[in-house]
Amino acid sequence: MVVGSGIAGLTAALHAVASGCRVTLVTKDALEHANTRFAQGGIAGVMFDDDSAAAHLRDTLVAGAGLSDPEAARVLVDEGPARIRELIAWGVAFDREPAGGFVKGLEAAHSYPRVLHAGGDATGSAIERALVARVRAAAVRIVEQAFLRDLVVEAGRIVGVDLLVGDGSAPVRERIAADAVILATGGAG
Repeated sequence: MVVGSGIAGLTAALHAVASGCRVTLVTKDALEHANTRFAQGGIAGVMFDDDSAAAHLRDTLVAGAGLSDPEAARVLVDEGPARIRELIAWGVAFDREPAGGFVKGLEAAHSYPRVLHAGGDATGSAIERALVARVRAAAVRIVEQAFLRDLVVEAGRIVGVDLLVGDGSAPVRERIAADAVILATGGAG
């Protein structure tokens, strides 16, 4: 069970399916209406030979002004390129130059132009469209217009979710059993 249909929830669902799991994805609106689609700007990652993870990490920590968790920043920098390649394999069309290479963007506190965009500043929308298409093509049960009421706990273990399903004035309560639940409801959630 994955609750949330932004980039985190869609990615978790796709990885679970690839690992052989039967997946139900729950979203409070239509599948395509997560906040990921509103993310502007791009994605920074070491995707070019003349860049380095050490430089990206330094830039990330400097931009964090002492508030960043260095280990979390290291994971972001080290794993970011593989996640970007995964997005490309899943159909995200990052902007390319006429010769075919990626357009490199220089933004914020980066000392190197390592930011990739899709559709200019519509990167979130491009990611959302590609991942939604991939999830719809996968063997994922999708429950839309569903509000998570509670996690179902038995003997100290989460065994499912309680939902209110429906967008009308009389939503229906539904309980769905699950052997694992991933909450990917976003920062505001």
